[in-house]
Amino acid sequence: MKNKLHWFIILFCISIVVNAQTTFSTKNIIALTGDQPYRMVSGDFNNDGNIDLIVATFGDNTIELYSNDGTGSFSLHSSLINTLDGITGIKFVDLNGDTFEDIVACSYSNDKVVWFANDGGGGGNYGTEQTISSSVNGASGLAVGTIDAGTSVDIAVSAIDDNTIVWFSNNGSGSFTGPTTLDNTLTSPDTITLEDLDGDTDLDAIVVTSQSSSTNVVEIFRNNGAGAFTKDASSVGSGLNYLSEAISVDYDGDANLDILVTELGETAGAGSLIWYEDTGAGFSSTTITTSFGNPSMARMKDLDNDGMNDLIVSSGALADVNDLIWLKNNGSGSFGPEQVIDNTQNQAYVFELADFDNDTYPDIASSAYNDDHLNWFENQYYILGLDDNDKDSFGIYPNPTLDRLNFRSTNSEDFNISVYDLLGKKVLGATKNVNSPLDVSTLESGIYILKLDDFSKAYKFIKQ
Repeated sequence: MKNKLHWFIILFCISIVVNAQTTFSTKNIIALTGDQPYRMVSGDFNNDGNIDLIVATFGDNTIELYSNDGTGSFSLHSSLINTLDGITGIKFVDLNGDTFEDIVACSYSNDKVVWFANDGGGGGNYGTEQTISSSVNGASGLAVGTIDAGTSVDIAVSAIDDNTIVWFSNNGSGSFTGPTTLDNTLTSPDTITLEDLDGDTDLDAIVVTSQSSSTNVVEIFRNNGAGAFTKDASSVGSGLNYLSEAISVDYDGDANLDILVTELGETAGAGSLIWYEDTGAGFSSTTITTSFGNPSMARMKDLDNDGMNDLIVSSGALADVNDLIWLKNNGSGSFGPEQVIDNTQNQAYVFELADFDNDTYPDIASSAYNDDHLNWFENQYYILGLDDNDKDSFGIYPNPTLDRLNFRSTNSEDFNISVYDLLGKKVLGATKNVNSPLDVSTLESGIYILKLDDFSKAYKFIKQ
């Protein structure tokens, strides 16, 4: 009996893993944002437990807050009144220590860095603009994190027209001092990423320069823990053409530092996606093949629930064949063929990865700079049964759950379900439809398998 049960569990789990599939469906949020949506962040600004979106536009200088009802249905909540001109950066972070997420932004044309305090009332309302600085000449890159020896969130900004990077120290209540110079040796410093690159708990900086030439560099600045930075003796990369950004990722699953760089390029088709790996004697570079001629943003996230972070890339080109793609991670720096998520946008400079419909699987939202569109793409991760290859949009949520499971499906007919624990014992059975949730409040906390009896289809869920 034990052996039969053991093989039941193994075969059942294998059928779940082997037959898992990931596709994406497009969900338009709004067909017309302010002009030239350039930056975007995600987070719960109204404290309702759902992931919302905040979009900053370069052309109209709007900061637009889109609230999510929990199913991925978004609506415009508000637009913050501001004095910014040419918004180039936006972040969503608690600056005054009240546990509510505030908004910080910067603008290129009038050299400003400002923030807006969340009023904490739970309605997603923000106070008036508070100026941190009006003299960051050509404010472009924006990063937030604890830079000095304190615990509060500080702010770093690149002054692209002054060839300078500065940072402002936060006293913990949203009052800032500075600027303090982080670096003044680079020409046209742009995007800044703050990461602990060497495991000493201090946030270091990865900086790219953005000139319209093949003279751009990727540099690392090491933080001594008190906000004093020293540039590495050797560049991560050099001789590059108009960079978009550089981020630290674990690209190949080893212990070495990896840097992923999007070289946007000055002209159509001139850019590339580059992986730099620290070999101990400098960085080696590998160009990652995609259909993009002008990659803008790259991120890594587990999209298909196999425990490995996949690669997601967007295009900043006006006329690339594809605009948003992903490549499945096969392990050790090996990735599967490119899979297209979307090919309808123009200049998808930025995207956000978050679970917008509360089904536990990461979705993708992107904004199209040249189209003024805001879209999200639902991750329709589904599990095929051994004999069932239909691709309906059936799903369960929330997952994990405390007391009930809801169903999402294009089919309104009744269906029979069974719930099994990991020992293969059936613990629940019912006939349900898309409008009838399943009560799981009596189950012990743990992992369960929900099986659609009529379709040999199974889903794993967690009871909290």
